[in-house]
Amino acid sequence: MLHNKYSFGAFKLGDTLPDMNQGCFEQSHCDNARPARIKRACSEAFDCTVIGGGIHGVTVAKLLSKMGYKTLLLEKGDYASATSSRSSKMAHGGLRYLEMLDFKQVFEGIKCREELFLRAPHLVKPERFLIPIYRGSWWLRCKLHVGLRLYDLMVRNRNRRHRWLSVAKLDEALFGPFHSALMGAFQYTDGLMNDARLVFEQVISAQSYGCCLLNFAEVLRIEDNDAEQPVHVSWKDALTGVEHRSSTRFVVNCAGPWSPKIQTLLKRGREYPVKYSRGSHLVFSVPWRYPSLFLPMEEKGRYYFVWPHRDGTMVGTTEREVETLDDDPIPSADEVREILERLERDLPHLELTEKSLRYAFAGIRILPLRSANKSVSALSRKHIWEMDGRMLSLIGGKYTTFAWTAVEGVKLALKYLSTASQNVPSPIDDLPGFLEENERHALIKRLVNRYPNSEEGIKRAVSRLGRQVMIYDEHPEAWHEIAPGVLMVEALHAVEQEHACTIDGVLRWRLELESTLDWGEGVVRSVRPVIASKHSSADLEAECKQRDKRLRELKTRLLSGKDI
Repeated sequence: MLHNKYSFGAFKLGDTLPDMNQGCFEQSHCDNARPARIKRACSEAFDCTVIGGGIHGVTVAKLLSKMGYKTLLLEKGDYASATSSRSSKMAHGGLRYLEMLDFKQVFEGIKCREELFLRAPHLVKPERFLIPIYRGSWWLRCKLHVGLRLYDLMVRNRNRRHRWLSVAKLDEALFGPFHSALMGAFQYTDGLMNDARLVFEQVISAQSYGCCLLNFAEVLRIEDNDAEQPVHVSWKDALTGVEHRSSTRFVVNCAGPWSPKIQTLLKRGREYPVKYSRGSHLVFSVPWRYPSLFLPMEEKGRYYFVWPHRDGTMVGTTEREVETLDDDPIPSADEVREILERLERDLPHLELTEKSLRYAFAGIRILPLRSANKSVSALSRKHIWEMDGRMLSLIGGKYTTFAWTAVEGVKLALKYLSTASQNVPSPIDDLPGFLEENERHALIKRLVNRYPNSEEGIKRAVSRLGRQVMIYDEHPEAWHEIAPGVLMVEALHAVEQEHACTIDGVLRWRLELESTLDWGEGVVRSVRPVIASKHSSADLEAECKQRDKRLRELKTRLLSGKDI
């Protein structure tokens, strides 16, 4: 059995569940209340300030705090609100990178994927994928066979190695009119994950080690004028408009697509050359009842995926080079059309059409520009750490390998922060929601016995929050439904433990209800009082109007296919 900082052993029916506000979940290092965190950020001298609250930033901040360094994290929006919640929701080695001969990237990806299966089984799970091969496609079959054999060399678990399935073993309902045209299909394993929830677990873990974290804190200036003096970081509280200043010995810039812009805040800083790529995904209301699909496209190195989503079926991704950054990108009309046309060509019988299209989202990837002549689809996903004075910047980065990337960054930061040699601990051996399968079933059973009218909501809450639901075990008000199959416990946890300050912060990134049939509208009334109780100055009325406007724009684009 795996144990971590939050482990308490196997559940037994009737056991008293530990109070997670005490003992190993003691958070006295950093008061959860936002005013207390702001006061601390302005009054203490920090060893390191991390800029960026995506998966790389929070993991770096967590590791440094775990190693005893006083660490501040500043995020200009909400945690996980940008690229880290807009990925393809896959933990994968990157099979297509083999075509680019990027073996190191694939090796790192598979190793990190296997570690996530082990350390975060409540958030990252193995998934079978099929790659259909049509008759006459001998070259594609040979190429994929070689690639998958290489893939297998890096996988220890034999059950996750690939195999060839003859056409007779393939589900005729999946391939429909094209079934007779198939030669067969390769079956291999990668992972599906909840990208946003991994970020929030790292946020809570970082805070438990004493890290001071602030969302909605936009960095305005970085002053590194005198090596004998601290670095001064000026930032604005986006919720109040008040400007603050923090002191630190060192800065780690993990601002994702905005990292090059942060670099220029130093007087001598330069903006690293990069390209930006927007990837878009569509969500359909049709449930996906088949193995996930990995479908080759005509362009070299391009593929798209079809796989299950909690609200139906997800399809993606596109690859569009973009020149400017948008804080909240949405798919363009031509990206929506591109995906719909692919599905009409490849899977016309499965009702993945404009009629069943429910939701869409887009994320921006940042790609280090090593070759000016390459398209964004051909650029390496390998990241770069760049040191400039007392600031270390991450350019690029792949979600699956976030743990290795963060450890690499921390080792570089330690060259400045410490003269002694130090081992960097594992970034994911202490996730607060960690549950083994037997523990998960026992916890669900225990809670259902206590709150029998909330079974579906309990299953959902435990699958998403893991053992963290125990914080509210003695609070009956947390176990009533606020939407079909969704309990108040998730909203309370979002606001009280994960620093949610806005309606979007609760519904969109923490509860992930925006892709449901009513776009989460039914929960707004229940969530507003929870937010207001913690953030009395929040203008929730104005936020609701802004949210309505954004959703109207997205709905219009999905329905009409026209750019707005």
